[in-house]
This record gives sequence, structure tokens and C-alpha cells, in this order.
Amino acid sequence: MTDPPPPQASPVDPPSDGKPPAGGKPGPSPKKGYTKPREEREQVPIEELYDLSKPIKRIERPSRDEHEKQIAELDAFIQSIRDERRALQEKIDSALGKKDDGSPLARERDALNKIKNQKGLMIEQKRQIRTRLEIVKADGNRLIDQAKSARSGMKFSNVAEIEKEIARLQRKQETQSMSLSDEKKLIKEIDFLTASRRTAEEIAAKQDDINIIKADRKAISAELDAKNSEIDAIQKEVDAQAAVVKKLNEKQSNQRGQVGELIKKREELKNQVDGKIKEKNELRAEFREKTNDWYQCQRALKAQRQIQYDEEKKRREEEQAAWLKKKEEEELAKTPYEEEMALCEYLADYLTKTYLTDSQAEAEKRAAAAEEKAKADVVAVKDDPFAGFKAVSKKKDDDEDMYFGKGRGKKGRGGGKSKKAPKAAAFSISLDLFEQFGMISLAPPTSLGAVPASVEELKAKKTWYSEQPRGSVPTARDIVRKAKEEAAAKSGKSKGNGKKKGNFSISSDEFAPLSS
Repeated sequence: MTDPPPPQASPVDPPSDGKPPAGGKPGPSPKKGYTKPREEREQVPIEELYDLSKPIKRIERPSRDEHEKQIAELDAFIQSIRDERRALQEKIDSALGKKDDGSPLARERDALNKIKNQKGLMIEQKRQIRTRLEIVKADGNRLIDQAKSARSGMKFSNVAEIEKEIARLQRKQETQSMSLSDEKKLIKEIDFLTASRRTAEEIAAKQDDINIIKADRKAISAELDAKNSEIDAIQKEVDAQAAVVKKLNEKQSNQRGQVGELIKKREELKNQVDGKIKEKNELRAEFREKTNDWYQCQRALKAQRQIQYDEEKKRREEEQAAWLKKKEEEELAKTPYEEEMALCEYLADYLTKTYLTDSQAEAEKRAAAAEEKAKADVVAVKDDPFAGFKAVSKKKDDDEDMYFGKGRGKKGRGGGKSKKAPKAAAFSISLDLFEQFGMISLAPPTSLGAVPASVEELKAKKTWYSEQPRGSVPTARDIVRKAKEEAAAKSGKSKGNGKKKGNFSISSDEFAPLSS
């Protein structure tokens, strides 16, 4: 099983606290109202919160849906109390004669309601302006994040610098001599810079959009400040008109006997609303605390997994080193070039048995065995109808005699038919034998007469290998590995950008020699 890749840190934006980073200019100051993501805030080291050497109890993530459900229930209850309080306020207004348009109190109260309505309209306008501002902020942050992400993998962020670098590399390619691999790297770098130029142009276009959004954001913020000033001014008018209404209410204190209980109940409803709002805030704080605990637990588990991974990686590296050391000791304990000597012995034995044994004796043995097999295959005839007959030759003066037989055959030299001498074994060398000779840097025999010399050469090669110290000459495995690497490199070049085909040459470097 392969080791898992180490966890990679997520890219973090440059510091924006206004302090100059190490070796750079001061970063941009944070915008008002901007909250850094949780990953970028200064956090307490996890080792101070958890003991990473012991098992960590997993904390379940709090359910946001359940939390929002509880908040919605509280909002619904608060709205029902407010509706009840509004109905109670209407009863109070009716009892105090606020619906009499002719009374001074009704006129002043109408004026107060009109000012309040204007204030409510302004608050609604402020809410709309704030919504627009949030949309513009979100668009700006999105474009800034896209520009940062596109700029993170680029060496040059300016189009002019990229074009200057491309021109320099092209001039270097045209004026300097270099190897094929260096030229390929140079071309690849030029292609990468060309692609980066398009990315830089896109970043520049996005920067124009960011500047436009910043200008819109500044204008909307100014509009919001102006609306806040208007709301503050009208609030002063509301306070002044409310003081006038309060004085008139104090004059009509004799009519408030029956209204006292209603006012008291209205205050109780107000206290209930305040209590539910407080309960909602506590729920939000509790949910935030549970979420923070879950997040810290995840940090601790991640750090613990990293420690365990590092320990496991160290243990595997030690085991790998011990295994390699053991293999090296085993190799050192073996006889040097044992495989090569065995191969020399095998090839010499093969050539001796195949081409240097008495082929005539072997042929006679095979002929005798074939004759014995033919005799064993003959079946004796029972009740032969031709028993007692003998074959006779047909003569010119005895045409009527019956005879059986084919006549006399031709006699060969020496009075009989001569047996054909068995053919000598044909000489051939397989491709495997060529490869095996190439492993020990020898040339195989090309004819039957060269076999004895090749056998003596193999014996001498075996003796030579036994006298060589370890590592002084390449082994058969090294030769085979080098041939495979050269074949793989040749195959890779043929599949590449099109190597020019030339005349075949056995002396080129692409040919692996079969002998020294």
C-alpha cells in the first residue's frame, strides 16, 4: 500500500493587517466591516487545547437546520406578541379619544404619526441602500478572489513584462545554440508565457471591473451616510413631537383611569418580547459556541492524523532502509557474478551436447530403434491361402506359367542396396541464444566449425568472471536493463514530435551491441 500524500496547506491571501510582510511593502489596510475567514484569523495553537498524544473524543457538528427552526419558532412567537400589543395599543388610543380629529391631542398625534411614517420610509430606503451595498461588496470580493486565483500560478502579472520575457526567450532561441531538450524546454516556457499573457489580459479586464465596483461602493456608502443623517434629523422631530403629545396626555390624566390596566398589560407584553429576543440571542451564542468547539475538534483531529501519518511514514522509511540494507548484505554474501558464470556453463554445455557429440552413433541408435518398432508392428497371418506358393520369374519361352512377384530388382554397387548415411544435424542459432551471448558480451558461433572455439571461449569467460572483484564489470542484469532503457527511450522519441528518419546504421547509439 502506498503512503498517502501529505496534507497540503490551503492557499492563504497575503496579510492585510496594514503591517509590511517580510521583505515586502505594506499590505492594504482592512476595509471597515470586513471579517476575515475563520482559517485566516489568529488561532490558539491546537496543542494548548487538546492533548494530541491521547484519543480525542469526536464532537458532532451542530445542526444548522435545527437551529434555524428554533429561531423561526421564536420569531413567530415574538410576532404574535407584537400583534397582540398593537391591538392593545389601538384599545388604549380609542379609550383616550385619539380618534377625535377635532381635539388638540388627536391633531398632535396625527402629526407625530406622519413624522414616524416618514422615518419608517427613510429606514426602508436605508435598508434598500444597504442591500445594494452588500451586493456590490459580494461582486467585488468575487472578482478579487478570481484575480488572486488567476495570479497565484503566474510568474509575471503584467502584460508588458510577459511580452518582454517572451521576446527575450525568442531572441535566445534564435541567437544561441542549445541541445534539443533545452530548446524543447524553452519552447514550452514560451507557450506557458503566451498562455499567461491571455490570463494577464483577463486579470487587467477584471481589475477595471473591480475599480468600477469600488467606485459604485464608494457612491453607495456616501448615499447611505446621507440617509443616516436624514434619519437622525427626522428622529429629532419625532422626539420633539412626542414631547408635545406627552404634555397633552398628562393634561388628560383624569381619563386614564380605565387605561392604566391596558398600559400595564402592554408593558408586560413588551417585557415578553424583550425576553424572547434575549432567548434568541442566547440560542445564537450557544450555536456559535458549539460550532467553534466542533471546528477546534476538527483541527485537533487533523493535527493528530498528521502526526500519525508522519510517524507511520518515518516507520516505513526505517523499515525500507532496513530491508534495503538486508538485501545489500545478502548480495554481498553471494559469490560475485554467479549468474554470469552459470550462464557461461549452460551455454558451453548446450553447444557441446548439441553440436559436438558423435552424430553417427546417435543416427545408428535411432535407426535400430525404428527397425525394432517396425518389427513389433508386423502382425502374423493365420490360414494363408497362398501358403506353398513360390515366386517365379517370367521368361520369354514360358508365357503360360503362373508366377507371383515383381521380378529381380537392380543390384547396387557391391552386390546389394546400400544404406543411406544419416544426415548431419543442421546448424542454427536461435534469437534467445543471441541474447544470452550478448548478456556476457560474447559473440555466438555462426557456423558448425566455430562451435569448439566458442565453447573454449565460454569456459575462459567463466574463469575470467570468477577472478573479477564485485562491481568491476557490468552484470548481465545491468546489460539487460540498459538495453530496455535504450529501447524505451527510442520508443518515446518515435512517439514524440517526429524524429527525422534516416538511413539505417548498425553503428549508431540506438543499437545495443550483442558482443564486446
